Amino acid sequence: MVLTVADSRRCRQCTPDVGGRVDTVRMTVSTPSIHVLLHTYFEPKIRRAKAERRERLMHVDKRLRRYLESEVPGRLCSECNTLIAAERQFSPYDVVARLFDARVPLANLPRFLTPDLLPADALPRRTQFEVVRGLGRMLADDELVDEDDYRAFEAAVSRVVQRPPYRGRRWR
Repeated sequence: MVLTVADSRRCRQCTPDVGGRVDTVRMTVSTPSIHVLLHTYFEPKIRRAKAERRERLMHVDKRLRRYLESEVPGRLCSECNTLIAAERQFSPYDVVARLFDARVPLANLPRFLTPDLLPADALPRRTQFEVVRGLGRMLADDELVDEDDYRAFEAAVSRVVQRPPYRGRRWR
């Protein structure tokens, strides 16, 4: 993969851009793996956070990786599952995160917010919501997913987060 001048400028500015790179030899666009995306998202947040929030972010990172490894293969095609099984023979850890790109987590992140996967306490639950929305926003901002896919993601997240309707204050 060949870096362009714009890529080197971004590197000097230390901005965490994980956007697709154009391979000028093959004229194809390669996108980073889920592992790279999660590292790019969590690493600066964890580094800047205070101790309690740092623990919550690291816990959500671990739970998200575990969720991707356990739940995603059941939603993929048989060829993808064959590839996952073959890759697990060589290294069983973070196979899904190494093999797949940004479209896979975007499609599966809303399910990470279902009540059975949310922590019981309010602060870790809020952190998990922030991570899911922030990760989706990062994928869209870096143009790793289509706008239509991002809109579908936002709609799915809003369906998961069903709040009771606001009825206003009751007066006696």
